[in-house]
Amino acid sequence: MTLHPIAPLAMSLSDDWCFDFDPEDGGERAGWQSVSHEDSHWERVTVPHTWNALEKYAGYEGIAWYRLHFPGPHGADEAHIRLRFEAVFYLARVWLNGQYLGEHEGGYTPFEFAASPAISSGTENILAVRVDNRRSTDRLPAHLFEGRSYGWNNYGGIVRDVKLLLTSQIYIDSVRMVAVPHITGYDEANQASISATAVIRNLSGEVLSGQVTHRIMEDATGRQVTVTSQPVTIEPGTSVAVRVQTSLLNPMLWHFDHPHLYRCITTLQDENGIECHHQVTIFGIREVSWTDSRLRLNGEPVRLAGLSRHADVPGQGLAESAATIEADFAALKSLNMVIGRPVHYPQHEHVYDYCDRQGILLSPELPAWQLTAGQLADEHMRALARQQLTEMIAAAANHPCIWAWSVGNELESDTVAGRAYVKDMVAFVRSLDPGRPVSFASYHLLVGRPWADGTAYADFVMMNEYFGTWHGPKDCLGPALDTIHLAWPDRPVVISEFGFAPNWQLVEGPHLIDPRQYYHIPEAADGDSLEADAQRQCLIREQMSVFRSKPFVSAAMFWAYRGRMGVIDEAGRARPSWQTLRDEFAPVAITGAVFTFPDPDRCRIRVSLCTRGPVEVDLPAYTLRNYRLAWQFLSPAGKALDERGEAALPNLPPGTEYNVEIERPRTAPGSQLRVSLIRPGGFSVIDREFAVP
Repeated sequence: MTLHPIAPLAMSLSDDWCFDFDPEDGGERAGWQSVSHEDSHWERVTVPHTWNALEKYAGYEGIAWYRLHFPGPHGADEAHIRLRFEAVFYLARVWLNGQYLGEHEGGYTPFEFAASPAISSGTENILAVRVDNRRSTDRLPAHLFEGRSYGWNNYGGIVRDVKLLLTSQIYIDSVRMVAVPHITGYDEANQASISATAVIRNLSGEVLSGQVTHRIMEDATGRQVTVTSQPVTIEPGTSVAVRVQTSLLNPMLWHFDHPHLYRCITTLQDENGIECHHQVTIFGIREVSWTDSRLRLNGEPVRLAGLSRHADVPGQGLAESAATIEADFAALKSLNMVIGRPVHYPQHEHVYDYCDRQGILLSPELPAWQLTAGQLADEHMRALARQQLTEMIAAAANHPCIWAWSVGNELESDTVAGRAYVKDMVAFVRSLDPGRPVSFASYHLLVGRPWADGTAYADFVMMNEYFGTWHGPKDCLGPALDTIHLAWPDRPVVISEFGFAPNWQLVEGPHLIDPRQYYHIPEAADGDSLEADAQRQCLIREQMSVFRSKPFVSAAMFWAYRGRMGVIDEAGRARPSWQTLRDEFAPVAITGAVFTFPDPDRCRIRVSLCTRGPVEVDLPAYTLRNYRLAWQFLSPAGKALDERGEAALPNLPPGTEYNVEIERPRTAPGSQLRVSLIRPGGFSVIDREFAVP
């Protein structure tokens, strides 16, 4: 065949968009999508863009338009070009040079259109996008009924990146990596089975006879570990899935404390060895399993802790920047978060990339929030759920940070329609990704009659609990957990939400509140007050104690990171509960420092540590591997007196006591010893200061 190789190109379309509102929905009739439409008076914006994250547009729900004038890429006549949107909230209709490309429904998942027939090479092109963010009972997320909608901001806009993707006419559409380790000990494996499935599309007019090659290497070092090739023949106008299996000896396992990654470079060549296309895929090797209701990571029983975070930064909304994502998730990691539920919708690709590289387990969720039985039974809603699940999994399945999927949150899951929905959607997700567990976050319905809940069809229990507020007295939490465990004694329980909402009693609360059994502040009290946060701190301590007493509770996730119920406020300021949560989520305590003076000029300090555990009685609990103890002496004014010292720690299983001996020249009384425990990735776990006698 005659091949015209095209170097793969991703052309960002982010700058100098034109933007305008269309409150009467007359733009399409007026030709706003046409090449000739005059848009010089429109507002100039940068994409990603969330219009109602800005105060002047905060209340707008309806239709808005984006238009972009951009030069066509050279060589486009021989290339295959796709126009890719990472997300548009909510319903997008797209035209290129006046030619209608199609529409997409759903605000959090990527989609793309073939742009080759409409694009002009080397000259100006005009892209027009009509965006509709109106709420409706037949959309996901859904307006529930009059006066009741989903519980987060209804943003609108082209909220994630847009780009043109240029390839040859024969190209790799996707690569799916599945890695299964053979576990031989806690966090150890002697080999891993690796399956790579490449979907190849041939849009040319000729048959391709060639081969697909996968080169796998360590991502950090670039060291190649294996190469496999498979011959392929693709008829014109068709696509094929080419699956290759190999094994890797003594693999480096992915773990939240050592998130080792591999890189697979997949190359498609023709019969003459000419490269048609290549694609790079990052993946990891790890195993999440459970036995007797105990969650295991790479064979080790673990109990984990974390938080939930909305993509809802003031001034950015859903169009949050990579820098914002990194800052927030670095803060979450500093809060000792190793597991999280990225509520209530598929996340920005940068979230998954960060959690892959820094080590946070995630369970992405379909935005099916508090759907009624009628909505759960509606075939249009079910089709929309399947579409969004398919897009979410296709976009994110290679990420090792993703350990599970969630098909919804707080559904009417104890109804006939609710149970059927959960059963069908769990089965559907398993058909797309057989290797990961599937569940959903159940609410008060789970507490009252767990055996009647759709959780029966899930792989593990996800429980949103608000005892001490909406769900009832504090003392009912323990018995409720025991009842759920009796219903499903073989399944781990994940507390997918717990937290404190100031003035919660004004929303479905009791008229009379017993302060011994409920966390509360007076109705007139400020929700941002220290009084409110004191209740939050009390709830964190008391409920973590209850979770620890139930060995089947494998994880607990606090609601939430930011906002009215958060450990930081809307402006990003940490509340006192930040430190409380950090201490409760730390897998180790620094229990003391003993100073002795063997001679007048020398000081010897014994720093004592104790890891949380054993795993049956504490949470979080997991083995500390490659941690370090760091210390520094400070003057009474807080100035460093010397360089920071460090000591590598041995592996410390849950429930281990350990001492570190420090010897140095004697320091004047009144100075301070600051001691920190450091994770392998550099994040501090806990910090303590001791006065030098």
